[in-house]
Amino acid sequence: MKIVSLSENRNIEKRIAITPDTAKKFKSLGFEIILSEKYGEHLGFTDADYKDLGVNFSSNEKDILEKADIMVQVSLPSEDNLSYLKKGQSLIGVLNPFLNKKKIDELVKKEVNNFSLELLPRITRAQSMDILSSQANLAGYKAVIESFA
Repeated sequence: MKIVSLSENRNIEKRIAITPDTAKKFKSLGFEIILSEKYGEHLGFTDADYKDLGVNFSSNEKDILEKADIMVQVSLPSEDNLSYLKKGQSLIGVLNPFLNKKKIDELVKKEVNNFSLELLPRITRAQSMDILSSQANLAGYKAVIESFA
């Protein structure tokens, strides 16, 4: 099974969905990983960091998406990239379905499985997947660091 992720629009989003640590976990579970080239460079993760773990790279986003079983992103991909998704594939990320209703409806019509992480219940059983709490926690740490600086 192939997990893929494309570079985010860096004007809007600096985070990435797959760090080398995450890639290592996915690989240990038997997943193949394909990322776009220079995927995490802006955060200090080189392609070599990922390649050492067995991650594959491509510069062709359409090709990456056509090979995907699961696509993980922080933000909803561009309309062009969404158009490449097909029936049976899964898209996981912060999809913001209330602001992107039309795009999500189109994906549903194409029978793409959508998992919007910000809609997961904030309960103990789902705590490991609760991105809102983890991001709020990071924001708190950053505020303390900034205040000392």
